[in-house]
Amino acid sequence: MDYQYIVVEGSIGSGKSALARRLAEYFNALYLTESPETNPFLDLFYQNAANHGLATELHFLMRRAKAIDIINAEETRNGRVVADFLLEKDQIFVPVVLDDNQQANEQNLFWEIKHKVMPDMPLPDLVIYLQTGNEAAQRRLVSRNGVGALNLFPSGYLNQIHEEYRRFFHLYDNAPLLIANNDDMDFTDNDDHFELLLRTISHMQGNRHYLNLKDN
Repeated sequence: MDYQYIVVEGSIGSGKSALARRLAEYFNALYLTESPETNPFLDLFYQNAANHGLATELHFLMRRAKAIDIINAEETRNGRVVADFLLEKDQIFVPVVLDDNQQANEQNLFWEIKHKVMPDMPLPDLVIYLQTGNEAAQRRLVSRNGVGALNLFPSGYLNQIHEEYRRFFHLYDNAPLLIANNDDMDFTDNDDHFELLLRTISHMQGNRHYLNLKDN
């Protein structure tokens, strides 16, 4: 199958951005990144989650809405796109980040705004979910950002996000899905693992496939 629009997703510390970048280079595709470091509200959220969650998620929403124009433009000129984020990933983060109490329901407000501003979302030809255990993800975070990286996040936040990722992709059926167990594989720096991933992609059949190192 000719994959024109590929998404690489995974929880914080999974290595999704590095893999998406490498796949974009391999396929001569546009690399589309969410660039969370450019969200001006994110550091404020990490310091005070209760007061800055809505602004953080709305900023990401507007970035994803703009990304749709880029994806559609590439499709029009028959170009390829590899993105390091799924357009629907707010379904993972909003339940964790925003309040849903009866009097001031931030989740409902977010969904109302999204309904108004979000264009029709193009569906990926393939989604690669890097399924990463909590400990492996934390090791990658520390390796990438130093020993203080884990202290940036609110207490319990990383574990909640990991669980929401697993829940979301257990039910996901909007596009063909490759679930790659990422605990023992390094698709970015290990050429053998990267080649294994490419072979798996080229031979995928059906809408859901699993890649485990022990099975190969």
